[in-house]
Amino acid sequence: MTLKQDVRASVLARRKEIPSALRKEKSLSICEQLLSEIDSRFASDTPLNASNRQLRIAAYEPMNSEVDVHPLLHAAYERGWEVYLPCMAKDTLDTPARMVFFPIRPSHLTEQRSAFLDHPARPYLLDDLHMQGWQEVDEQLFDIAVIPLVAFDDALMRLGYGGGNYDRFLPKLRHDCLVAGVAFEEQRVDSVPTEPHDLPLPRIFSV
Repeated sequence: MTLKQDVRASVLARRKEIPSALRKEKSLSICEQLLSEIDSRFASDTPLNASNRQLRIAAYEPMNSEVDVHPLLHAAYERGWEVYLPCMAKDTLDTPARMVFFPIRPSHLTEQRSAFLDHPARPYLLDDLHMQGWQEVDEQLFDIAVIPLVAFDDALMRLGYGGGNYDRFLPKLRHDCLVAGVAFEEQRVDSVPTEPHDLPLPRIFSV
């Protein structure tokens, strides 16, 4: 195994061992911290703040033992924000899958769930998704981007799952987009193995 693979396997095993009740508690705390940061970041000199502004937030549908960001998504809906979640899509059967984002309504998380929400890592043909009514959006649209991760360190370096999807996604965001990683403290390591092109995240919220 390479160093990255070794760290990834070790941290994923540690994350999986977090009891479900504790994971839920920690996830809620992380979402509350991030929501407070959003309010502070988008506050103005008037009484109006982020709760009165139409913000667009890109997040993710949690899989396995990831931080559950649903409390944040529900808070976003209550405030009238727009929520976008990723899907792995292929232009043709022979082309590599790439991560695209679709607008997600509250009903999409409940009674109208699409298959790609239940299987975030599975690739789908883009034409099939278009026929179902899904249309990808430009990443420049996002005011906030919530980033999942496998491991992180004190320098805010992030280790992902190895597919490079977020390495390609992050440079597409506007310079003023609030980018925040989310993780459990159990995912912190002394030093994330990096390569020359790896860059730290601006913020990582962890409990």
